Amino acid sequence: MRIRIGLLMALATTLVAGSAFACGDSLYRVGKGVSYRVYTAPLPGSVLVYGQGVGAEQLAQELARSGHGVRLVSNNEELQSELGSGAYDVVIAAYSDQSTVESTTIAAAGAPTFLPVALDSEEQARASQEYERVMLAEQDEIKHYLKAIHQTLKQRG
Repeated sequence: MRIRIGLLMALATTLVAGSAFACGDSLYRVGKGVSYRVYTAPLPGSVLVYGQGVGAEQLAQELARSGHGVRLVSNNEELQSELGSGAYDVVIAAYSDQSTVESTTIAAAGAPTFLPVALDSEEQARASQEYERVMLAEQDEIKHYLKAIHQTLKQRG
């Protein structure tokens, strides 16, 4: 008799608990449920963005929102001052500003990595001959910048 009651209780518990397993499954379906629009940096770093205009400001804001420590500078004096501090992992600037950025950084172990941004596909082709990662200003989204920064930080150790 006890065995029957135990089996009936186990069967009833299984039937009642079956609906609990489905709780929240709609959140895991592709294209359904909660959507997250903010990318997060799995490996936050310190980034220096050198540029003028709305595009540089938007890039700096998005990188900061993702979790990176970001500083935006718009003139050569600020750039030299910030790079002299040695507090940055990555410098993002236009490829045309390459000589300005690299003359300020010393090719030492702690020097930040330069991530150039090309303005068009021709400039991207030239920059790709010198640099492993080159961003294209009009095509690349924030996720591409974040991926390039993440790969750079992983290589730096």
